[in-house]
Amino acid sequence: MLHRQLRSALEEIFGEDFIDEALRNSEQAQLVIYEQRQRFKETVLGFQRLNYRDEQSAYAAGLERQFGYALICSLLHNPTREFVAELGLNYL
Repeated sequence: MLHRQLRSALEEIFGEDFIDEALRNSEQAQLVIYEQRQRFKETVLGFQRLNYRDEQSAYAAGLERQFGYALICSLLHNPTREFVAELGLNYL
């Protein structure tokens, strides 16, 4: 149930098409996470600190596509979540 609620919230912020596109590009997301860990970390932490939907939507609109994919996959795609954990990126 929690996964469905999270996905629904992310669809409101990023749009359903973007979520589907991100999940189809999970390999690219994992590559971004691996090669640019610090920027990925900054992306996640920046998103986590926002409390209001309009702030989150504005943040999402300003993200580079590849970092949006990485953020979405780190939250919704189990293999990417496991990959993030294997890398020791515990801030998620």
